[in-house]
Amino acid sequence: MSGSEQCKSKTGPIVQGTVSVAEILRHLAEDRYLAEREARQYLSLSERKLRNHLPEIKHYRIGKKLLFKKSDLDRWMERHLETTAELDLDRLADEVLKDVMGAGK
Repeated sequence: MSGSEQCKSKTGPIVQGTVSVAEILRHLAEDRYLAEREARQYLSLSERKLRNHLPEIKHYRIGKKLLFKKSDLDRWMERHLETTAELDLDRLADEVLKDVMGAGK
């Protein structure tokens, strides 16, 4: 039985393709654990602001030390994304509605 067949029988089908060691190291460097101070700097938040949002942010506590995975911080920030296009569409819809309602009088 070949190595790939052994792997196939133990873990299910093998996905074809390769990943370089450099790609793995790049991913690990990009998605690493950050201490609380690093997380505050990364998010540009004060200590108080970060602590106020702890219930919303996935984090790890080892004794008194807090750790945050960078990808978890990115996901949390995405939930707070506001785009000007959405805000402008709301304003535009309100203006059109006022015009239409005013024209019917």
